[in-house]
Amino acid sequence: MDARQETVEVPGARLHTERAGTGPALVLIPGGGGDAAMYEDVVPRLADRFTVITYDRRGNSRSPLASPDASVAVSQQAADVVAILDHYGVERAFVFGNSSGAIIALEVLARHAGRLLGAVVHEPPLVRLLPDSPDSPEERAMAELFRMAEQEGVMQAFAGFSAMILPDPPKLFGSRAGRAVTAGAMRVFAGGAALARGITGRQPGGMTRLVGNTEILLRRELPAFLYEYDPDLAALEAVTVPWCFATGRDSVGRPYHRPAHVLSERLGVPCEEFPGGHVAYQTDPEEFTARLTAILDGFSA
Repeated sequence: MDARQETVEVPGARLHTERAGTGPALVLIPGGGGDAAMYEDVVPRLADRFTVITYDRRGNSRSPLASPDASVAVSQQAADVVAILDHYGVERAFVFGNSSGAIIALEVLARHAGRLLGAVVHEPPLVRLLPDSPDSPEERAMAELFRMAEQEGVMQAFAGFSAMILPDPPKLFGSRAGRAVTAGAMRVFAGGAALARGITGRQPGGMTRLVGNTEILLRRELPAFLYEYDPDLAALEAVTVPWCFATGRDSVGRPYHRPAHVLSERLGVPCEEFPGGHVAYQTDPEEFTARLTAILDGFSA
């Protein structure tokens, strides 16, 4: 399915955006890696019912920052969502955010609820809000990612990050030696893709772009999202548009599962169950689409 692609100028960045389908607007906010292609398996299915808007988040893939020190703060990323709605002339939209994108969705709810028809906040990794922080297993798992980045390298940490989110990660990702082998392969892959781009002039494919986003993910985004951002719980309690948290049925025990349930209870907001795990939109696209559509229909009832 061909999507209309447009660039949206925002403070500090140019955003690559894509729009497909007809009906109420639905913005899909990508998580770590920040690329619209994460949702490519569900966009054609959702576009039968919704005007689906996806985008590469600032500093990722085809959305370059205006300068190396341009903001990647959650508040700015929430403002980016509003700017995209303005660009497409959309007054109000549904929003689905996964992982880091779920944290952005929370900020949109807290600061820009008037632009929303409803929101689904899927597995936000807000580990610092757990009652046993800073000693929770979830927070220790996140700290291990930063240790990998500092002591082993960002490519090795990306392998560790992948092991955290994939339903059945390769065993290589679980050891330091395996991560080193994986990192070397990714560097070769990225170098070959860059050479091919220089020869053909074609833009890199989805996986090449995600590998290229590793530095901003590990060095800037995760610290900004996990340690520099505190959601405004009072503002979230006052939100009147329908919204919910959500977790995957296969995500129990993962670092991003318990925060949604803790916040759901604290704020008195439902926590819905989705199929699969953290990236169900890739592993279980049909079930994911059916579940998301049912929730959004319930918001409109």
